[in-house]
Amino acid sequence: MTTSKQMIVNAFNKAFNKYFYNELVIGKLAHSELKDGVQKGDEVNITMPGMVTLFDYDGGDLPTAETATISTCKVKMDRGKAFHFELSEMEEKMLQNAGADSTDQVEIAKDYTSDAIKQFAASVDSAYANLYTRAGHYIDDNGDAIDLTPQVAKDIFAYMQAKFQRGDGKGHTNWIDGNMVCVIPPEYQFYLGKLDELKNTESGKKEIQKGFIGELCGWEILVSNNIASPQANVYYPLFGVKGKTLAGGVSSNLNTTFYTPEKNFNTCYKGYGLYGVGAPRADFLGTVKVSAPLSLGE
Repeated sequence: MTTSKQMIVNAFNKAFNKYFYNELVIGKLAHSELKDGVQKGDEVNITMPGMVTLFDYDGGDLPTAETATISTCKVKMDRGKAFHFELSEMEEKMLQNAGADSTDQVEIAKDYTSDAIKQFAASVDSAYANLYTRAGHYIDDNGDAIDLTPQVAKDIFAYMQAKFQRGDGKGHTNWIDGNMVCVIPPEYQFYLGKLDELKNTESGKKEIQKGFIGELCGWEILVSNNIASPQANVYYPLFGVKGKTLAGGVSSNLNTTFYTPEKNFNTCYKGYGLYGVGAPRADFLGTVKVSAPLSLGE
């Protein structure tokens, strides 16, 4: 029989599983999977979206059907985040009164865990961002960062569009209309904000996802504080295909336990979540080393 405190643990897990993906920004480039029963250091398989190869047709019978190519990326669950918090008796009763397995209970649990979910998602995003060193399309200024101006910031988008559209030069393009995403830091957004094309960024967009500021040269632009920055004012914005460029595994079970400390009537909850990331499609990934200092005088 499930105890009231175990119901609360379950509600926290459900809130995490339901809202975690919504908080990802750089993770929009990734195919991330929730994994059960993982331990720190485990390797898990992430199944990437399948691909089908075309062949020349001469009018005769078709050859035997081939199996759609499904690539698998091994990701090591080598990172984690822990939590430890206390609920008062009144807060526990609020969760208990919502009813077991109810939507209301999950929503109340979200109120208490939303900040933790945001922090966990930010950690995963940051791990994704630091895969930039494996980018298939990489540009800089002969090893130095490219100094941004509004026009240069726009030119980079056009340049990356051309690189992805060209693909391998044999008919295989890395450009998928409506699925191209670029994630930039707020400093890069500052320069783009001076362009007429991005003055009214939200018009015509049915659902404004987290981080979205507009579209440019076919790229959906998202802003994140977690873009890699190896030194002051230098950043590595990422370009890629939504859901197909990176891979990630996240533990679905937060390993939550509860206990009541001595000389205390309130219940404490503690646990941890694990994650790992990888870059299986470097040809679908691009980055540029840019210098983007802020200045109001320009």
